[in-house]
Amino acid sequence: MFSLGVTFADTVIPQDTTYHGLLYGHTNVWFAVPVNADGNLSVTLTPSDGVNMQLMLCTPEKNEIIRGDCWGNPLTLSVNGVKPDSFYIRLWGYYGSSENHGFTLTTEFAVAVLQNDNEPNNIFADANLLPLNNTLTGHIGYDGHWASNPADVIDWWKITTTGDGILTVTITQVEPVNLQLAIYRPNGETHIVYADTWGDTTSLTINNLRDGTYFIRVYRYAWNFTPYTLGNVFTPAPGGNDPEPNDSKENASELINGILSEGHLGYNGFRDNFGLDGVDWWHFTLQDTSNLQLTLTQTASANLRPQLFKEDGVTVVHNGGDTWGGGYVMNVSDVLPGSYYLKVITYGVFDSYSLLLLISSVSGIDDGKTSEVPIRFELAQNFPNPFNPATTITFDLPNEELVILKIYNILGQEVAALVNEVRAAGRYSETFHASDLPSGIYIYMLTAGEFTSSKNMMFIK
Repeated sequence: MFSLGVTFADTVIPQDTTYHGLLYGHTNVWFAVPVNADGNLSVTLTPSDGVNMQLMLCTPEKNEIIRGDCWGNPLTLSVNGVKPDSFYIRLWGYYGSSENHGFTLTTEFAVAVLQNDNEPNNIFADANLLPLNNTLTGHIGYDGHWASNPADVIDWWKITTTGDGILTVTITQVEPVNLQLAIYRPNGETHIVYADTWGDTTSLTINNLRDGTYFIRVYRYAWNFTPYTLGNVFTPAPGGNDPEPNDSKENASELINGILSEGHLGYNGFRDNFGLDGVDWWHFTLQDTSNLQLTLTQTASANLRPQLFKEDGVTVVHNGGDTWGGGYVMNVSDVLPGSYYLKVITYGVFDSYSLLLLISSVSGIDDGKTSEVPIRFELAQNFPNPFNPATTITFDLPNEELVILKIYNILGQEVAALVNEVRAAGRYSETFHASDLPSGIYIYMLTAGEFTSSKNMMFIK
C-alpha cells in the first residue's frame, strides 16, 4: 500500500495551496504534495525578482518526472494521471549560495471525473462485480510512479448471467486514449472476444452465451489514462430452456403427450463441463401401439435436425431431416409400445425451439363383428396437425350415447361446438375450420356418456 506520509521533505504543501518562501542559491529545497485521489497535478513557480530558478516534479522516491527553468518568469509544470501518494517538488537557484530570493509555489490538483473502481482489481480473482443490466465507473492508467504504487494498468470486472442469451458490454471513455476491452471465459485465462477502443465508445457482444460468471478486462496501453463508464445489457433467449444437462441419452428430458416443451441449442458456456450445447435428448414411453406426430418449431433460422430412436438410442425409428430454420413435422404410424428417444442437434448455430408430441392410439376394431362396431371409446389425434385452415377429428363409440364435441382455446374459452346430439355406435369424423381464429394451440374435448377425453392441436396460419 502507498502512504501519504512525508518522509523526506521539510515542508508539506497541500494540493490547491499557495506557499511563499525564500530560496538560497545552489541549494536543493524539497517540498511534499500529498495527493488523495486520481487526477492531474500542476505546480506553478513564480520568482519574486526575476532570477532564474529550476522547478522539478518528482516521484515519491524523489526521482525526476519533469523539470524546467523559469528564467525569471512564472513556470508551470504538470504531471497528469497520478494516483494517490506523496509527490515531491525540488527547487534550485542559479545564483550564488549567499543570495536568497523570494518565490511563490502554487499547487493545483484536478480530481479525475467519475467514481473510481474498487482497488485492487488487477487480477481476475479480485474482480469487481458488474451487476447484470447495469453501469459502473472506473479509472485506468493512473500512476503512483514507483514500485510500491505502480500504474493501474488492468481492471478486472465480473458479471453473472442468469440463463442463455445475448450479452453486450460497452465502455465509454473520457479521454481519447487507446484501451483494450475483452470478455474472458469463466477461468479468467482465455478471452472470448476483445477489441481496441482507440478512444471511442466500444461494445463487445456474445450472441450465444450460457449462464455463468464471466470476466471483463479493461487494459491500458503505455502511458494512457482515463476515467471510463462500463455497462452491460443482457437479453434472455426466447422461450424456456430445456432441463440441463440433457446432452446424452442417460440424461434425457421427458416429453409429455400434448404438452409443449421448449429448449435452446447452440449456446456456449465456454468451460470444460459446460461448453457448447450442441445436442438435446428427450424421451417418452408408449403403453399401446400408437401413431405419433412430433412438431418442432424454431424462433430463429438455425439448421437443426430431430431424430427418433428406439430404447437403445441407436436404432433409428425416424431419421428426421435438416430444418434450415423452417421447423419439422415428424409423423410415424403404428409405433409399438416401449421407450423412445428424440435427439435434436444443431449444426453450430444457436436457436430456441419448441416440441409438441401428439400420441394417438391405433383404434381397436372387433374383427369378428361384420358391423365393425368399435369395441371401446376412442378419441383420435386430429389430422393434419398442425393444420391450416381445417383438420379432421375422429372418434369411436362402442354404443349409443349423447355426444358433445367442443373446441376450446388455451385459456379454456369455448370457440366452437362441433357435435351436441345422440349418436349410434360407430366411427365418426368431424371437420373443424379455424380460418377466423388466431394461430395457437387449441384443445378439443369429447364427452360421450361417462367417457371424456381431450387432446391438443396446433393451428398455424
